[in-house]
Amino acid sequence: MYGEDNMFFEKYQNAVEQKGSVININLDPALPRHREKFAIPNRYLAQDESDTLLDFSFDIIEKVGDYFCSVKPNTQFFLNDTKLLRKIVDKIHDEGMIAILDHKLGDIGSTNDIALKWVSEMKFDALTFSPFAGNIQTTVEDAHSKGLGVIILTLMSNPEAELFMVNTKIGGFPTYQYIATEVKRTNADGCVVGLTGFVQAEYIKSVQNLVGDNKIFLLQGIGPQGGGEVDLEKVKIVKNPLVSLGREVIFSGNVTESVKRYYEMLKGVKGV
Repeated sequence: MYGEDNMFFEKYQNAVEQKGSVININLDPALPRHREKFAIPNRYLAQDESDTLLDFSFDIIEKVGDYFCSVKPNTQFFLNDTKLLRKIVDKIHDEGMIAILDHKLGDIGSTNDIALKWVSEMKFDALTFSPFAGNIQTTVEDAHSKGLGVIILTLMSNPEAELFMVNTKIGGFPTYQYIATEVKRTNADGCVVGLTGFVQAEYIKSVQNLVGDNKIFLLQGIGPQGGGEVDLEKVKIVKNPLVSLGREVIFSGNVTESVKRYYEMLKGVKGV
């Protein structure tokens, strides 16, 4: 059972303290036959594609283990063999990091319940959740009863999110602000917030004020997605940042060098 509702927040705090880092790595291992750019290098390729995914994932997890506090595999990249995720979670935990499933769950309650059972059995610490079905409260309660934290998509980093999350309103407020109030009301564990160009600092400040002090901000959008270098001023707005890196690290020419560079860049932000 989940016990106290802040269990995932405590896991986050412990990992940050132990690693001296607020960095998460997005584990999105695309196969070369699926796309030309940002794909697993040929040196990892095996006859069995599951072996390719696992070998690459393990190598990335080992390389970030001394410098990052969290790993976030994306379900979409493991649909050919979801059993790999259980092995990957074990590896993440062996390296002393927390494991977040980037699933963006969002369905009717009975379907969500089945998904949460599987995610819990795979031993993830938390998952991402889409709020647009409206059933945030029941999902958070169900997830917490299974030992899972819930991180709500609040202000996403892709450009299209500006239309749906900023320019549209619920109850007279921008949708992202309404979602932030739901994160607070339902006792969800955190929110996904982008760092990309359209996400202004004032938006992030608004979300921080609305959710309160003990929510984790999974900050997205650095690198190829459009965020470029880390905007430290935006990161410093939030009290509990978890800065996500992805393609710009895991597919770089020298992963270890890239990991160390971002670690040095971010170790001065609040929380470390």
